[in-house]
Amino acid sequence: MTVQQKGGRISQGLKGDPFRGDISATLSPTERRTPSHEVPQSKPHRGRCGADRGRGSTATLHIATYNTRTLALQDDLDHLQEKLEDFKWNVIGLCETKRKGEGLMELSDGTWIYDAGKTEESPETKGMAFLVRKNFKDYIEGFCKHSDRVISCKVKLQEGPLQIIQVYAPTTDYDDEEAEKFYEDLENAIEKKCANTVIMGDFNAKIGVKDEDEENEWIGPFGIGTRNGRGEKLIDFCTANRLFVTNSFFKKPRPRYWTWESPGGDYKNQIDFILTTDKTTIQNTEIITKVDIGSDHRMIRSRMTINKKLTRLKRIKKKKPLKINYSFSRL
Repeated sequence: MTVQQKGGRISQGLKGDPFRGDISATLSPTERRTPSHEVPQSKPHRGRCGADRGRGSTATLHIATYNTRTLALQDDLDHLQEKLEDFKWNVIGLCETKRKGEGLMELSDGTWIYDAGKTEESPETKGMAFLVRKNFKDYIEGFCKHSDRVISCKVKLQEGPLQIIQVYAPTTDYDDEEAEKFYEDLENAIEKKCANTVIMGDFNAKIGVKDEDEENEWIGPFGIGTRNGRGEKLIDFCTANRLFVTNSFFKKPRPRYWTWESPGGDYKNQIDFILTTDKTTIQNTEIITKVDIGSDHRMIRSRMTINKKLTRLKRIKKKKPLKINYSFSRL
């Protein structure tokens, strides 16, 4: 696989080129960084799978998204890792991490974190990231940064690739031009050739409760609040790209819909969503209250059933490193 390196990368907490030399000695003992495109692979264990196995040829994935508000300090990241213990997840998309640099890092527990944070070229970005669980790393084909607000990863499946896109949409403090640019970047990031696409994150949009006479198959009957202008834009985007808003198809108690709380708790809105091009694969989308690191957002997670077993990516030799292609969307 051809590796295309981006210039000007600055690793988290390090200066210089993260692709050259052994820099692990300069890191704290709680984490180990490898060059962004090279991650040593362990020998596959027969019968082990990063996803929960169902009956026959099915597997269950747990995909989540969370606006952390900050992971700038190592203590913040450690706190999140503690909250994720004994919790079912395979891939988690993060936004507003406020971390620096762009690259791939392996944490002390074997988890991957792909950072798309602040760099010299993008000093104003709020920071985004993916977490990939240790036993799921062999199924990741690559990562890609499409813009400061849109990143993606690709999961290799027997029935075709699954694209997971994490987003952080502009708030209403930004003008409509910024919102238009965000949706343009997001649409350009969608790979039509993928068997399924999941788009998740903080959309800063309220779609509200669907009207009884509203004819729109892409949103379900469940939710809270009233739709605003950015919510209309999100619905238009979903309709144009045939995306289902999974949050709206599962009935929950009213307190289990909101994803953001204002300071003081006076207002609670549903502005974080998980979208998919294939609604039949989503068995549930729910609020996760167990993972709380002090953010004003709540994590949401989808349980996803794949109709065929996951296919491990082929590795040439046991000690050969995996080469991550950061521009797989061009392949």
